[in-house]
Amino acid sequence: MRTGEATHWQLTSLQAFWPGLQTLLGDVAAANLSHREFYNIWQRFGVLPERYLLDYGILHPTEKYYPLRPEFAESTFYLYQATKDPWYLEVGETIIGSLNYYTKVDGGFASVRDVSTMKLEDHQHSFFLSETCKYLFLLYDDSFLRNQNYIFTTEGHPLPIRSTWHEKFPATHFPRNWTFVKDETQPIRVSALSSQVCPETVFQKSVGSPWESACHVPDVHASHRCRTDDDCGIEAVTCKKRTCSMAGYCGLWLVIN
Repeated sequence: MRTGEATHWQLTSLQAFWPGLQTLLGDVAAANLSHREFYNIWQRFGVLPERYLLDYGILHPTEKYYPLRPEFAESTFYLYQATKDPWYLEVGETIIGSLNYYTKVDGGFASVRDVSTMKLEDHQHSFFLSETCKYLFLLYDDSFLRNQNYIFTTEGHPLPIRSTWHEKFPATHFPRNWTFVKDETQPIRVSALSSQVCPETVFQKSVGSPWESACHVPDVHASHRCRTDDDCGIEAVTCKKRTCSMAGYCGLWLVIN
């Protein structure tokens, strides 16, 4: 803690939420890389062990179990929504295939006590139905989310978000966040992912969408002129924050100290 030096390099099943969070922040390229690390471990064992020691390349001696956690399925769902890459559908098929092959029993699905032997426990956690199955279902059928504005809680519950709610928050609540409302005359500036808009809708130019990618946030002015960094949006390709140059134009400027 005092030096910042890492003491243990390990991967846990709960950490599998991270690619999904990276996706929501617009860092899709990094999310894809993180997701593939978890998928590699899944392919190696057939499921995702609770804890894997990266520096030794072995399972944790006492945390070899897999309790049917939803985090990896959740990240797979978010990445597919952001990219529409069919590869994530193949990952979903792998997850479903493993669940049916290793964990399905009479009356439900059982947690795995030891992923090295695939010996099962005599219980099924409630989050398997409320989260794991829900994200896997939505991966292949998101029809009820289309053209709707929802956000998921950490427990997988979809909550409707109304655009009028944003206007009730004063700007002081978000002093440096490009999603805040600066005054009544300026529109709410958010990315497609922040708005929970289905990407397949975003990329249909016929609907007149201002978004060029899932993370894109347009500049305030179509001319790209600016006075401060707040007038600049998020780059469509790199998902990086654009800044205002001394000449008064938004862009990805190289800063030399």
